[in-house]
Amino acid sequence: MFVGIDLGTSQSAVATSTGKLMNITSVVGFPKDFVSKKLLRKPMLIGDDCFNYRMSLNLFYPLDKGVIDPHRDQKDSVKQKEAIIGFLKYLASLIDKKKNQKIYAVVGAPARATADDKQAVTYAFDGLVDSILVVSEPFLVAYGQGIYGFAVIVDIGAGTINICRMHGSIPEEEDQQTLYKAGNHIDKVFYDSFKAKVPNARITVHSMRKIKEQYASVGKKPKKAFVESLISGKKLQFDVTNELHEACNMILPDMIKTLKELISQFDLEYQQSLRENIILAGCGSRIEGLESIIEQELSELGSIKVNMVDDPVFACAIGGLKLAQDLPIEEWEKIQEKGVFE
Repeated sequence: MFVGIDLGTSQSAVATSTGKLMNITSVVGFPKDFVSKKLLRKPMLIGDDCFNYRMSLNLFYPLDKGVIDPHRDQKDSVKQKEAIIGFLKYLASLIDKKKNQKIYAVVGAPARATADDKQAVTYAFDGLVDSILVVSEPFLVAYGQGIYGFAVIVDIGAGTINICRMHGSIPEEEDQQTLYKAGNHIDKVFYDSFKAKVPNARITVHSMRKIKEQYASVGKKPKKAFVESLISGKKLQFDVTNELHEACNMILPDMIKTLKELISQFDLEYQQSLRENIILAGCGSRIEGLESIIEQELSELGSIKVNMVDDPVFACAIGGLKLAQDLPIEEWEKIQEKGVFE
C-alpha cells in the first residue's frame, strides 16, 4: 500500500492508495488526575476529543512547527515523547494495513527542515511503515497538482509558511524558505489583542481560532467579525473586526519579502513564468483577500497571477501519495536505508 502523510502543527492528513482520505487535529491529551482517568477511561485522547474534554486533560501538540522534537517541552519531555508515539500510532492505525501488507509512505516536512528533523520523522515511524521518504511539503503540493515546471508554491499552515520555487527539477535548499509567523501566530496576536481590550473575558485561544477560521481576511476591506463572551455572568458580543484583521496582516511582510527574493533572484528569463504561477495551499490560503493582496504587493516585479489549490486540507498528502505511487519498488528498497529525498 502507498501512503501520503502531511504532518501538520494543527491538522494532519493521510491519503492512501486504497482511496482513503483522513484528517485529524494534531493534539494529544493525557488525564490530569485520577478523577479524569475515571471520566475518560482511556490513557490518552487524540484529535478533536481533546477539546471536548480539555478541562480534564493536559494537552500536548506533538508536531509544533511541523517537526518532531520529543525534547521541546523540557518540563515534561517524557509525556511529549509519549504524545508523539501515540499520535503516530493512531495515524498508522487509520491506514488499516492488512496482514503481510507492506506500507510505503511519503511524509511531508517543512521546506527548510534539517537532516536531523527528517531523521527524527524516520525514527518516529520505525515499525509503523516499511519504508519512508521525507519530502518538502510545498514540493509535494506541486507534485500532487502536476506542477513540475516553473511555479512558486506557498503552503500556509498553523506553525509554518513554506515557500518553494519550482523550476523543472528537484528544488534545492536555496529554492525554499520556511517562515514561522503563520496561523498560530495570528491566533496568539488575535487572542492577546482581544484580552487587552476585554481583560475579564472568559475565552480560550481555541475559541478565538474558530472565529479566525470563519472571518479571517487581509486587504483594505476587513470581514466583520464578532466574539461572544461571558462577562459577570452575562453573554456579551464584541466587535473584533480590527483585531482579527490586524493579526492576519502580520503574516504578510515576511511572506511578501520572501516571494520577492525567490522570484527576483532567479534567472531573469524565467521570472515571468514564476510570477504568473504562484500557488497558495494550506488552510491559511483561504484567508479572504490573500490572492489580491499578494498580486498587489508583487506588482512592481511585473505581471502576477495567484491561484489556490482546490483542496487545501489534503493537497500535500495527495502529493505524497502520488509520489509514493510513482516511485518504483526498487527505489523504495533503496530508500529504506536512508529515508531522505536526495
